[in-house]
Amino acid sequence: MRAMVSIRSALSSAGRSARDLAYPPRCVACGRFGELLCPPCADKMEPATGLGRCPNCAARWPGPWNCPRCAAWAYVDGARAAFAMDGPARAAVHALKYSGVRAVVPVMAAPMRDLWDAHLFDVAIAIPLHARRKRERGFNQAELLLRELGWPRAPGTLTRHRRTRTQVGLRPRERRTNVNGAFSFTGSSLDGLAVVLVDDVVTTGATAEECATVLRDHGAGSVYVVAYARASHDGAGPPRD
Repeated sequence: MRAMVSIRSALSSAGRSARDLAYPPRCVACGRFGELLCPPCADKMEPATGLGRCPNCAARWPGPWNCPRCAAWAYVDGARAAFAMDGPARAAVHALKYSGVRAVVPVMAAPMRDLWDAHLFDVAIAIPLHARRKRERGFNQAELLLRELGWPRAPGTLTRHRRTRTQVGLRPRERRTNVNGAFSFTGSSLDGLAVVLVDDVVTTGATAEECATVLRDHGAGSVYVVAYARASHDGAGPPRD
């Protein structure tokens, strides 16, 4: 059995090598050949942690305390993201979500893994897509990221049972209304578990809040969000992503 696994692994690696020779990787941000995210573009990415960031939700915020963007969150305990949703980080998100470049998933998951020690939470859940949208896209980007992260799964299934409008371009209030009642959870009680929701982008947090509401109704003790990118909005206009 181990020999078969080794053979399959070798064949898979050979296949990837052949594809790379025929279609060399290109940077999703600048198009330079060599890597999916080249070092010069990676150097331009703005971390969504540390000074100048809300300690609770990772949005841009110069103050010492939590920013007003997450003040309305009632069920999500906090959010962490690797980068600001700008420049090369936005290019990586869009390459996966809209162009289907699945090879960028490991590149995105690696910095997400460093955001949260796996010993500090119990289970993780990918924020789901509606079944129809998942069929159209061919995958759920959040699920691919969680699979790559390899974090322990929740004992149940979070489902988006109502198809909603895309959140892109909607104002914060519209986003909350759009996802209201769109999710359900099937499975045993979460019984006080610390849950992490995984997604590619956090914008207003409306989707995560709706998911967290359902998870708390099923016994979750806490719900946090980990994402690749954080889109900061000031409430004056519709969020871009």
